Amino acid sequence: MIWKLRKNLETKIARYIALTISVLSAFLLTTFKLAGYQVLGWCLAVISSTMWAYWGWNSKKQEGYGRFIMEILYVLLGMWGVYNWYG
Repeated sequence: MIWKLRKNLETKIARYIALTISVLSAFLLTTFKLAGYQVLGWCLAVISSTMWAYWGWNSKKQEGYGRFIMEILYVLLGMWGVYNWYG
């Protein structure tokens, strides 16, 4: 029982961290026009989307798979954004 409570608490904290990362990436992408900040913003978007895709994949509910597909698409677009700004 304690293990299950600890796992739920860790997942809850990690989801808040992922939310903070995604807000920070949106702030960087919409505020700064320098390529370095854009690359950092896209990298943070890829990290947070990968976290959300992981939780969507592990979800026992059917709608978790839809979230997984949506986040994987955003991960791919984020990697394209990094390549576009960095390359």
